[in-house]
Parts: sequence; structure tokens; C-alpha cells
Amino acid sequence: MLNISMVRVDERLIHGQIIIKWIEATKADRIIVIDNDAAFDPVLGKILRMSTPNGIKLEIYNLEDGIKVLLTQENDDVIILAKHLWIVKKIYEGGVSIKEVNVGRIPSDEGRKKICSNVFLSDEDMDIIKYFNKEGVNVFVQIVPDSIPIDLYGLISL
Repeated sequence: MLNISMVRVDERLIHGQIIIKWIEATKADRIIVIDNDAAFDPVLGKILRMSTPNGIKLEIYNLEDGIKVLLTQENDDVIILAKHLWIVKKIYEGGVSIKEVNVGRIPSDEGRKKICSNVFLSDEDMDIIKYFNKEGVNVFVQIVPDSIPIDLYGLISL
């Protein structure tokens, strides 16, 4: 199995904080985006590829193929990026070992509650965080590596 340096939920997928801060902090040499829209949209895929620094491998998969890759390939240090917590839950349920989930940005939308800066969660998202807590998977918000992680389970349990 791959060495998973970080699993991050962020609706922006690849952006400045990922390419400048997190790649350096995690020492990852590969980014795997698991997103059905990006996997099937050649324009979005091209934008993501153009945003990826030289020397970093980028792969974009739909959920099913992404799980297969994560279970069968080895050696690379990878960052896994997804837009939604439910995708990470499906990856975990598919047998991929995930120890922690870093939440970067989940935008405001109908039916979502503001939990902290840039993180708005639906009832389903909160249920997923509770599920991960029972499984021993830490879910936290940490915008950049030098900021202090904020435990999401603690925030939604108040």
C-alpha cells in the first residue's frame, strides 16, 4: 500500500496552500485526487495538472478506481485530495488505511452549519466525523502546516 502522507478534504483540491506548504511539509512526491467530476472533466483535469508543480506526480481518479490504486500500488509518499468527507469515508470503507483527515475548506451551502472559519458542515458530514471518531481516525482542521490543528469532533460535540 502507498505511504499516505496526508488525506485532505478541500473543495478547491489543488491550490496555493497545497502546492506551497503541504507538499513541502509532507515530503510527498505524488498527489492523488479522488473526485468523480475531475476524473471525467478534461478541462478541470487540465487545470489541476497545470496547477501541479514540476516534479510532483498528479493522478486523478473516480472513487472506484481511486480505491483500487490506493490498495494496490506501493512506495510513493502521497497526498490524497477529495472535495467531500463522504468520499474519504468510502475510501476508508473500501479498505484503505487512513489514520487522520485534514479538513481545509468546506464552503457554506444550504443545510450546512458554520463550525469554524471556512468549514461548514451538513448533518451527514457531522455523522461522518462521529463515525471516524469511533473508528479512531482523527479529523481536524489545519489550514497550513504551521497552524494549530483544531479537533472537529470536539467542535461538533459541544
